Amino acid sequence: MELERVKTGIPGFDNLIQGGIPKGFNVLLLGQPGAGKTIFGLQYLVNGAMAGENGIYVSLDSSNEMVKSQGRVFGWDVDGLEKSGKINFMKIRLDKPKIYLFDMLRDAIKKSNATRLVFDSLADFEINIDQFIVPIDYNLKKEAEEEDARNRTQLEGAGSSPAGDQMHARVFYKGHSERRTSYFAINEFGNLGTTNMLITEEQMGEEQSSIDGISEYICDGVLRFSIERIAKEATRSLTIKKMRNTDHTLDSMVFKITQKGIHLSGDMAFQGSKVSGIT
Repeated sequence: MELERVKTGIPGFDNLIQGGIPKGFNVLLLGQPGAGKTIFGLQYLVNGAMAGENGIYVSLDSSNEMVKSQGRVFGWDVDGLEKSGKINFMKIRLDKPKIYLFDMLRDAIKKSNATRLVFDSLADFEINIDQFIVPIDYNLKKEAEEEDARNRTQLEGAGSSPAGDQMHARVFYKGHSERRTSYFAINEFGNLGTTNMLITEEQMGEEQSSIDGISEYICDGVLRFSIERIAKEATRSLTIKKMRNTDHTLDSMVFKITQKGIHLSGDMAFQGSKVSGIT
């Protein structure tokens, strides 16, 4: 059975991954600041919106205006797409003590009928991890209900309560390791029903390692963006480190940020070594 794939629409990229990202995947955009991750994610949403697939750009750090301004540079009608409901720019405020992130995302996905999502970023999530409520599924329904009841009682006592029906226990970060919480959070992105791009930063001094140290192992795909200096010229490159159920090249590919966005040369497709992504 052939996998249903989601086209990014980024010139020269989809033919490197057998036509697109497998539907429902979490794809990690990993790399240095300024390497092109935000542009890649936004371009993915714009191209999807133009093809009739609504999307959501979720930001923990940058303002909606800052994100949209990057799109305007390339002539993308981000304001028109937002007005027509094809792209929802969603800023998560970090001034609240407890944030039910995935309840908020599910509500936004349902209202906008979104099939694509960009989350910016896992690094900011990690820094502010003590403010988030992350869903955790338990094997025992009774244990989940008891945990949920405890959380609900505590929140009601504080004058607030979680939105919507709670289908499984909502566990506050306290008492759980950061890696474990990140693990459950990434899994929860995979339960949203959207095809996701999750942006994060590289660990300083640790090549190809994310800040949380675990997301590259959990995500279905990993795209590494880097800025390299060849002779006296600085260039941006993209490496497909991982894409499950997909044949792809392992070579690093130089790309350009043109007046219309990111562009990979078409003649780069499947050059050099290839691997099977059936992992």
